[in-house]
Amino acid sequence: MMKIYLYLTSFILWYYTGDCTQPYFPPQIVFSPNNGLTTIAIDEINQRAYQKVTLSSSASDIAVVMKHFPYAIPDSPQSKYYVQLLANFPPLSCLYGTYWKYGGNIYNSFPSYWLNGSSYEIKNYMKFNYDMIHSNDSSVNEDYWYSNVTCRTESGDSYPCEEIYFEKNTQIPLRFTSVGRKGWNVRQFTTYYKVISVGKPDDKLFDSIPKNWSIACRDVMLGLLYYPQTSKINLNQSTEVQVWLRTPPHRINGNDTVRIQWQAIECNDCFTWTPKQLYFNSENFHERQTLTITRVKNGLKTKLIPTFYGGGFDFVIPDLYPIIIE
Repeated sequence: MMKIYLYLTSFILWYYTGDCTQPYFPPQIVFSPNNGLTTIAIDEINQRAYQKVTLSSSASDIAVVMKHFPYAIPDSPQSKYYVQLLANFPPLSCLYGTYWKYGGNIYNSFPSYWLNGSSYEIKNYMKFNYDMIHSNDSSVNEDYWYSNVTCRTESGDSYPCEEIYFEKNTQIPLRFTSVGRKGWNVRQFTTYYKVISVGKPDDKLFDSIPKNWSIACRDVMLGLLYYPQTSKINLNQSTEVQVWLRTPPHRINGNDTVRIQWQAIECNDCFTWTPKQLYFNSENFHERQTLTITRVKNGLKTKLIPTFYGGGFDFVIPDLYPIIIE
């Protein structure tokens, strides 16, 4: 009787444990979700990922994210935290973001759930929105999983909200189907996976990282903050604008100072401002400095556009950071 009880207990534990198991991609895999136009390499073990989108026979977009990014400036935030770099070939144009308390990235080519605020972690490529159930009616060559929730399409038919198929008894994905919206239509969408390799991705994929990226590519988090950014100033009146940086300037050749000046456009003799330039470094970048602007002549709506010197701001686009005066 005791033996039967133990067998029954083991069966129940196995049943519920198996029921909770969810399907995943291999932790190290190279594959294409669109018949070779895009190649994706995931390496959870070494915390790196790669994506290449082929635009033409001679042009492509590359995205790489990893911890311990190669060729980073020693002792910089980029040498200590996750960095995601995007590059176009040819010609080379590139930008990057660093995931730390003063950083982040305005672009992301990888699953959004890898990002958690200003921190990053390379996880499994697939994350389901619902609990998945392994079908007992899978075919001879495939394992079939379906969500425990159904969704209704525009035609009125109901399907599992998510479905995924693997090669039998493996983690090799074949296709993924989900119910979603495109425009006004709600229908099923299917992604077919072409698996190129399973196991550690070839290091050659990551050799596309430009060795001079830390000085040749734009850090998307470098920039200015203003309060207020838009002001109305009457003749012979002044306003104060607080200025500070989003993230510390870069240290280049031992110098981490950025000098900022402004130039008026539309009406270049309508305003004066003091001081003529501001200085920020890694110690005071978050401290608000005051720019006092005075209208000395009536005229058109005007923008003050910054000019940057040093601190890695060479590739920052000045027109993104205007002070607007009405």
